Amino acid sequence: MIARDAAGNAGPPSNELTATANYLSGMPPSSPPPSPSPIDRTPPTRPEGLVTQSVYVNGAVGLAWTPSTDDVGISTYEVHVWTGGAFLRAQQATIDMRADQVTAVVTGLTAGRDYLFYVVARDRAGNLSAPSDLVRARAMVEPPAASPSPGTDTTPPGTPTGLATVSGMSIPGGVFLAWNTVGDDSGVPPRYDLFRRTENGYAYEGENATPRDIVSGLEGGKPYTFQVVARDAAGNLSNPSAPYTAIAQPGGTSSPSPSPSLGLSPSPSPSASPSSGSGCRVTYATTTWDGGFTATVTITNTGTAAIDGWRLGFGFPLASQRVTNGWSAIWAQSGTAVTAGNYEWNKTIKPGQSVYLGFNGAYTGSNPEPAAFTLNGGACTTT
Repeated sequence: MIARDAAGNAGPPSNELTATANYLSGMPPSSPPPSPSPIDRTPPTRPEGLVTQSVYVNGAVGLAWTPSTDDVGISTYEVHVWTGGAFLRAQQATIDMRADQVTAVVTGLTAGRDYLFYVVARDRAGNLSAPSDLVRARAMVEPPAASPSPGTDTTPPGTPTGLATVSGMSIPGGVFLAWNTVGDDSGVPPRYDLFRRTENGYAYEGENATPRDIVSGLEGGKPYTFQVVARDAAGNLSNPSAPYTAIAQPGGTSSPSPSPSLGLSPSPSPSASPSSGSGCRVTYATTTWDGGFTATVTITNTGTAAIDGWRLGFGFPLASQRVTNGWSAIWAQSGTAVTAGNYEWNKTIKPGQSVYLGFNGAYTGSNPEPAAFTLNGGACTTT
């Protein structure tokens, strides 16, 4: 310490003193900043037990389900409705979250129309759960009409049952599903809509006139869960089938295969002509039922050179046999002659390798197999 007078003169310094700083009364010592909280990436459990409830509001549907659980806490639930050929989040949904049950009232729907619904949970960190099972509900008509107008069909088809995998068919990266036929009061067989559960919703796998479908473009060895719904000509929907989980067959391509074609192309693109060192083998196998069948076709390159672009050809023995839709190729039919041309993603078949394709067909009477197959105009052996 140094003393200084009014004129600014400083005296000699005092002796030295060492001391430890203390804290002022009532002020805690400083501490290092807290560590950042770990990011929550754990999704909630999927909503279970989704059912419908009656709500007496015109154009409304009531839903109820068991609450999801989460390590942080549930923020809200999202209700999705199948409309216009796609699942959309319901914008007019009032949700009541209770400890033992969650309920929702979805309004703004068309009274008397059938809809499909599913629910996902969202936690406070924004993570979404896997979706609930699908449920079908009819929007309330209020006040109720005395009776439907004459000729109006309001009766839904029966519920599809027996959804299962069909074995014995090679579909790398895919599954062949079938279920029991259902009836409708109109006497006209209903059509079927197949849905595949995804991480946070459902993918539409397409419409079928027969109770079976082949789903391709999947990851081999991975489980996939499906539900199927019947739909009659008046637009009435059945209750969804019970969920069924199938394991995609091993193999497949690294790129997803295109969606199965719903019709036939008038003519495939021209393919390469046979070259020296070429050779092929075709395996043709069918699963047949009354009036219809599914054929799986395997093309194997038995030659020494790669096949860069291909066109398969064969003829049905009977004029009553026809291709209705196919997959993994561009299919065309003229009379009894059938052709299947490659897509860009499967145009090359290396020596010893195979490509897998197939189609659904219809027939009258009997369904004999084609006697011969050609590839790019050259004859193939058959098995």
